Amino acid sequence: MKILWIVNKPIGGLHEHLFKKKATGGQWMEAMIDRIIIDPDVDLVVVNIEPIKNIRCIIINNVRYYTIPGKSNEHYNYKSVKALEYWEKVLDKETPDLIELWGTEMPFGIPALRVAENIPSVVYVQGILESIGKYYTAGMTMTEIKKARSFRDILTRSTIIQLQNKYLQRSKLETEIVSRCNNIIIENRWAEAYYKKNCPDVNVHWCPLSISNDFCKVSWSLDKMKHHTIMCPAANYPIKGVHILLKALSIVKRKYPDVNLSIPGTALKNKITFKEQLKQNGYDKFIRNQIKSLNLMENVHYIGRLTASEMAKKMSESHVFVMSSTIENHSSTLKEAMTVGMPCVSSYVGGVPEYASHEENCLLYRYEDYEVLAQQIIRLFESDELCGHLSEKASEKMRELREHNDFYEISKKIYNIIINNVQ
Repeated sequence: MKILWIVNKPIGGLHEHLFKKKATGGQWMEAMIDRIIIDPDVDLVVVNIEPIKNIRCIIINNVRYYTIPGKSNEHYNYKSVKALEYWEKVLDKETPDLIELWGTEMPFGIPALRVAENIPSVVYVQGILESIGKYYTAGMTMTEIKKARSFRDILTRSTIIQLQNKYLQRSKLETEIVSRCNNIIIENRWAEAYYKKNCPDVNVHWCPLSISNDFCKVSWSLDKMKHHTIMCPAANYPIKGVHILLKALSIVKRKYPDVNLSIPGTALKNKITFKEQLKQNGYDKFIRNQIKSLNLMENVHYIGRLTASEMAKKMSESHVFVMSSTIENHSSTLKEAMTVGMPCVSSYVGGVPEYASHEENCLLYRYEDYEVLAQQIIRLFESDELCGHLSEKASEKMRELREHNDFYEISKKIYNIIINNVQ
């Protein structure tokens, strides 16, 4: 069985070849590749898009990685004759039994599907563009949205409102991708509801998101963690809700002045040059100013991009994990934190409530209610008993999901079902 993946960035062996280190995102795909390279029944081809001049192919651990010329974002010209020609060359060369698109966020899957009319295909649902567009402003007031504009945003037409509109426009392409595939892989009823609205006849396949084994190798405990420390997912655009978390943090700080928030990702400089000011994005500018205005300069720390093992270690050393997004399909980072056994606080959004149960294995709140978020964090800081309870139940829930749902084996069954139905 030969499977061709379409992905939005270098992964697996290609990422290590290009950057001399493991990828820090898409850990579920990395886990899949680790299984595929030791499975004699599956032949894998991975295709991504980069601004290069010619098609590039490299074989690493029996996986063939192709890079096709093109802009790897929403500016990709999916209507161009060249795009069709590139895909024709790859598909004629590889003749896969099935094509899997990892997400619908970018349009470069469209020409592939147009060329591959007789090859069955499926989308593994990640973010849902329509929902991202709907919630993109993330509870920000019009005053805050105006403050979150920069010279760069205005010049490149990428203010928060403009980006929101772009997501809503791209959601039309998302509908085309799903219609052409007519197969989706999801893990919750929330995602099913969104896709069934526009594509009522789509074939729905169920498979839970895979979590890297790195998060199973460490465990959170009261005696290992550092008190009054918080960790959250990477937070570089509004729907991740870091601006909401910062408001909650300022309340927590009144009672716990030593509170410390760790944010994965590139640090925002306290002082930037005039040239850097012209290049900064508006949301980064807003967050930088918010940290200053809330007097959180000593309490917020960016910790760089982390590998899965680094992320797991940092989680095991922190007191509380907070997922403050305004929309999420499944939130792999929350699942990773629960796997480690962290006491977690999460917004009640998307598919999260289908595995995170309030007061049982997680504390939930409405995403806009930062006052409630603050009190949930304080509750955990005050109660080792509550932390211990949530930790035990969270790791137990994630262990149960792993034991009953082998992501790789379920994916293989789905592949076979789709291939056999078409043939």
